[in-house]
Amino acid sequence: MTIKNAVAILLLAILLISIYTFGQFLKIGLLLGEPYAYWLSIKLSGIEYDIWRAIGTELNMQVEFYVLPFSVLDAAVLPKLGLDVIAGGIHMTDERKKVFKFTQPYINSGLAIVLRKDIKWDGDIEKITFGVKKGSTGERIVRDWVKSGKKIKYSTFVSNEEIVINLLIKKIDGAFFDYINALYLSKKYGFQVHKDLIYSTNIGAVLLNSSLEKKLNDAISKLVSNGTIQRILTSYVGSF
Repeated sequence: MTIKNAVAILLLAILLISIYTFGQFLKIGLLLGEPYAYWLSIKLSGIEYDIWRAIGTELNMQVEFYVLPFSVLDAAVLPKLGLDVIAGGIHMTDERKKVFKFTQPYINSGLAIVLRKDIKWDGDIEKITFGVKKGSTGERIVRDWVKSGKKIKYSTFVSNEEIVINLLIKKIDGAFFDYINALYLSKKYGFQVHKDLIYSTNIGAVLLNSSLEKKLNDAISKLVSNGTIQRILTSYVGSF
């Protein structure tokens, strides 16, 4: 065998190994929003970003991330995106489970009330002013309270960022956030997280490629059981 042929065979072997090792891509749509997926300067960061990188490593798959707005979480839109999974702190509510197929859950969360750090609150919803995001579960809850005869003071905003700013400048007293997000905001700004959740729920990813269901769920189970996902959470929100 000539040196030229040996080199060619070696290169072919390397190519075949590369194809075998890295031939499969895992295409993840990340719904943009702290602390699950966000831009840190020019780099992607966040809890879901780290979790899905770990899942890709566990499965020996290359992960491609596609940043998306939360508004794509629509049964008519998702199948057209050509992605395997959509992730981003998605609450696995009964309503969503009727519409979407989910992976197994990997984070326990819920809906929490976040308060300014200087507020002393006894839980009486008529004593504080709430900030709610337009179209959110928090807005629906406040409107239900009003319909039930409660005298609720609240202001409506278009984004969570606006709500955070108004908490910081003391224009509002409290607001509704995903529990993990609430813990993150507490660590970042010193806000209080009220001890009683409005509701508890799980977080999972919307599964668009059913052929990956078992592989993904097996990887998730392993990362939950070996503490990897809890370590990722703790790195963003602290111990809880």
